[in-house]
Amino acid sequence: MPPEERVEARSCEFTGTTTNATFHCCTSTLPYPKRPLEDINRGLNLNLGQSIISPNSKTLLWVIQFLDRLLVRWWEPYFQRLWKSIPLHLRKKLTFAAWNVYFPLHKRLLGRTTGIHPDASLEYHAMTTLAWWGRMIPVTIERMRFSLSQLSVWSNHPVLSRVEVIDEPIACPIPPDQHWHVKGLYVHVADEPTEYTLLWIYGGAFLAGDMEGNLGPAERVGRETGMDVFLVHHRLVPEVQMKDMLWDVALGYHWLTLQRKSTKVLVLGISSGAGLATRLCQSVAEAMHGRSTLPDYLSSILQDTPLPAGAVLLGPFADYTTPRGSLITNATHDLIVNPRVLESGLPYLETHMGGSRRDHSPIYRSFAGCPPLCVVTSEHEAVYDHAIDLVNAARSYGVPVTLGVWKYMCHVFTFLSSFVPEGEESMQFFIQWLKEQQQRKQLY
Repeated sequence: MPPEERVEARSCEFTGTTTNATFHCCTSTLPYPKRPLEDINRGLNLNLGQSIISPNSKTLLWVIQFLDRLLVRWWEPYFQRLWKSIPLHLRKKLTFAAWNVYFPLHKRLLGRTTGIHPDASLEYHAMTTLAWWGRMIPVTIERMRFSLSQLSVWSNHPVLSRVEVIDEPIACPIPPDQHWHVKGLYVHVADEPTEYTLLWIYGGAFLAGDMEGNLGPAERVGRETGMDVFLVHHRLVPEVQMKDMLWDVALGYHWLTLQRKSTKVLVLGISSGAGLATRLCQSVAEAMHGRSTLPDYLSSILQDTPLPAGAVLLGPFADYTTPRGSLITNATHDLIVNPRVLESGLPYLETHMGGSRRDHSPIYRSFAGCPPLCVVTSEHEAVYDHAIDLVNAARSYGVPVTLGVWKYMCHVFTFLSSFVPEGEESMQFFIQWLKEQQQRKQLY
């Protein structure tokens, strides 16, 4: 990193308080002091507090895999189609009716005995008891895509806004191996276009995620922040490579800037989508400053595209080099990114980056000229290292970063907000930041 682009690096002081001891907010311009994983994970209550079943037992995992292929996989596609055929509002009712029966029973019978720490909420302990078993079940791309397609089911906020399906060609120089159609869902939260628009980039380890599954949470954020939301469609691995996903996102952003002034656009990315959101901001900044590192396939549409007003990054998956640190260590207790997910997803980093994995990784690229960022993470999630390394890299270039760090939570726990209070707390954290960004821009 060029010395003239750095700011002075010392240490970060915690700022901000909440009603419990599981959350820190850091708005300093200085590097955030990343605690050693050994200290973070010392004394955790692992494996639901029991020692009978080991998720590392190769024999047990083989038996479960055998039974899964013999008894489950043949009828699973029929169940998925049946479930999806049920109207969304009925799927929500069934889901929350089951939770409203289950949670009081768990609270009475098991209390705070199954989560990784007693300071986590009773709701999170109950969620841990349900989700922990996912580390014993083989993960396939089809299962990941089905699960993430149901995010709207997990949201107890109904979709009240008008939703427009976008499928439009765009006139711009197109690389020979790419398309020119922008696809997405445009959520209109008011009768008239709002002053600001939120570009929503879904995640799912680049393997899963879709617009429809994200519609419920996106519409809620749009209503609470007073912004229309554009959920841009991007293709997935293994059907395409990283450059193709980034093209889809960049093309969608370019289309949006033609509809809105770029200073009136904010960006939100989730997990791998947060990695794409970061790459988008970096690419636009690179194009604005004429730096030669911008790939040819992006320069054609970003050359004259102005910068977004800011970006929210939820559990950013941002380092695609050899897995290390929290991605390996914290996966042992993360409810979402568990060892089975890593077994399924990590091989694609070898085959579908379409170039240098380091060059594609946002944390190793320049943040010079990037807009303000808001990062949400947990010390105990698998991408904790990615999030903190991203924050410190951005701050070293002078980028303002608001960081929210929770304890004892899993990856992208924000989307459990209808079930666990920590998820709702993190939702309100970045919603408030989005409101502040709109107000700040109005002062200029």
